[in-house]
Amino acid sequence: MQQNRPKKLLINDVELDVVGLRVKVAEQWRTIEVKQLALLQLLLDNEGKTVSRDTIITTLWPDIIVSDNSVSQLVVQLRKTLGDDKSRPQFIKTVPRVGYQLIAAVNDVPDIASKLIRAQENRPIYWLLGGLLFGAVGYKVTGALLTTSAQTIDYKYQSRLTASPGAEVYLRYSPDGRYLAFSHVGNNQEQFDLSVIDMKTQSLHNLKSTGYSEEAPVWSADGKWLAYYRYDPFSCTVRVFSVDSTIEMWRLSPETTLFECDPAQGPNPLFWPKETAIYAQQWRDDDVKITHYHIESENSFIITKETEYSDSQGMLHDVNPNNQMLLFSHAKQGKNQLLSKSEFHGDLNKRLLSADAKGPVVWGREGGTYWTGDDSLSLSDIAGKSQKIHTPNGVITDIAVDFNHGHVAHSEGISQVNLYHLDKSNESNSSDLIAISSAAKLDILAEVSHDGHWFAFASYDQQIKSQRAQVEIWVKHRQRPTASLLALLPSQVFPKQLLFSPKGNNLLIVSNRGDTYLINLFSKKLVTIIQDYNKTRNMVWSADGQSINYQARHSEGTWQLWQYSLNETTNRLLSKDVQSMDVDELALASKNQSFTGFLDDATSYLLKYTAQDIDPNQLRASLRLYQPALFEKGIYYVLRQGHQLYLYCYYTDRQENVRVRALGTYLYDINVPLSLSTDWRGEHILINKVDGIETDIVLHHFTPKTQ
Repeated sequence: MQQNRPKKLLINDVELDVVGLRVKVAEQWRTIEVKQLALLQLLLDNEGKTVSRDTIITTLWPDIIVSDNSVSQLVVQLRKTLGDDKSRPQFIKTVPRVGYQLIAAVNDVPDIASKLIRAQENRPIYWLLGGLLFGAVGYKVTGALLTTSAQTIDYKYQSRLTASPGAEVYLRYSPDGRYLAFSHVGNNQEQFDLSVIDMKTQSLHNLKSTGYSEEAPVWSADGKWLAYYRYDPFSCTVRVFSVDSTIEMWRLSPETTLFECDPAQGPNPLFWPKETAIYAQQWRDDDVKITHYHIESENSFIITKETEYSDSQGMLHDVNPNNQMLLFSHAKQGKNQLLSKSEFHGDLNKRLLSADAKGPVVWGREGGTYWTGDDSLSLSDIAGKSQKIHTPNGVITDIAVDFNHGHVAHSEGISQVNLYHLDKSNESNSSDLIAISSAAKLDILAEVSHDGHWFAFASYDQQIKSQRAQVEIWVKHRQRPTASLLALLPSQVFPKQLLFSPKGNNLLIVSNRGDTYLINLFSKKLVTIIQDYNKTRNMVWSADGQSINYQARHSEGTWQLWQYSLNETTNRLLSKDVQSMDVDELALASKNQSFTGFLDDATSYLLKYTAQDIDPNQLRASLRLYQPALFEKGIYYVLRQGHQLYLYCYYTDRQENVRVRALGTYLYDINVPLSLSTDWRGEHILINKVDGIETDIVLHHFTPKTQ
């Protein structure tokens, strides 16, 4: 029943103005949509009670037939407006299989409401920029920004710039800091649109929405041009158009094609540090190659010279426009080393900055400091000192820095990575993908037992990935409807591989630290069987499942052959030095992902037999996304073609390459390991899918303060 409530309320620390259709979050007013307000009033009228989804539908859509998804999307939007977090709700609680409940404290607005200090976790997360604070008009960043001296950063959270459903990624500030360009993909979309925020007028402009995908924008050094990748179903081109006019006219500017790119792979960032030079990077063979495009004229965009730097292996993250210093990373021993380099050729002034870089990285102004993302927004210097600036809601996917006004914009959010079962034991239902995990967490590292009866996977909350806190190991019997919790790993331990015993009654868990755990599916007792070795490899069960052979690296650097006995619960040394022992002679089907060169061996094998059907560069890039799964008659693998994913199988017995089915889209690299696993007969397949990415752009204002 409708209650006679005041027109202004304080819901937790958020002020609601019903008449003005607005809410005040963190001292800033934002518009609340009418449908969101109607839902909020319904929850207020039933304060403390659960409101069913049916009641919401009949109340808010009395004359329209809508699905449950409409309710879910509306709740998501209202939560974003209020600054609520589904995993730690302060306003709206989900009551499973029933509906929703308002759990916030509701009070009248006191006279001093405008002076209340807002809680940090209730920062605004709504759509666009209104009330964005740029600081005092006369404020200027003083001193040399981000030099090589040790510094701390005084920073202030300002606002979320976006809060629409979907993902905002590939952030780039214009050279003068006036505009922030990015790519946006909405829910149920398979292509990116190109958008720009005018930071001065606080307005959003959608520049490109063609039905194709416009990604990874980059500004020219003088700020007069904007280039981007455009993907259509059959090609990829890098295009450029003029932005040397009023922003309302940009969408009408004619475009020029600069060069073609690989349509089979997602874009790597472009860099335009000088008016006549653009740097691009694409996969070639097994490495990312950097190409320097020399432009004759900044107006004609004629490519006069094209130089590929074959010795600059790794991913280029940023080019400092002041000193042309490179910031790049490359994989080494399973980790991404972050390095700086003054030239594309040679090793002059190469410097190791981090042994394991994750997420986005961009330079500070003079190249003496750099910003990093992923689990937190941090500022580090080349001496190794680091300051954490911001802990995100989820992970940070992109960073852009405006040195003119002292702004750091980054996109942060979460992704839905679910695990699916494909049953090929009966060809009639081979097209059905059945979800076996919850969307509430990231469920990865799928493993299928030899006989196909048991499934295992690791599960964790993406928001606590940096703490690696209590990763869960789950198992599911194929004929049972739900999975059950098998074990909680010790704190700070993150698994990198699961491996069933031949009979499926025991499970090995190899951690990122090199420690290995053994757990029985029925006793559920977790036992540490390998410890104090930072490297292990070539791990394999004996045929009877009573022992495990593996190689471990001694502190002196030599590799030794060991065996763990389940009956004796002890390890014994088999050989002190296995440097000369060659495992290359083992059949590929006898190996697993713990073996040295497993991915290279599987890639070489598939390249040999699928060259007529599959582009080699496309296959290599795809196998880095999903490692292949072996079974007795062939190899399952995932092929990425543009944004589309397809499951393939190469049958070794009949030498036939078959497309099994489409798997949907993979729009953006979320830095999460994706799984593909099968039983020995190849009848039961587990595969990860990224079902959704939700990111918003967040803005901070910073001032360096020299210690």
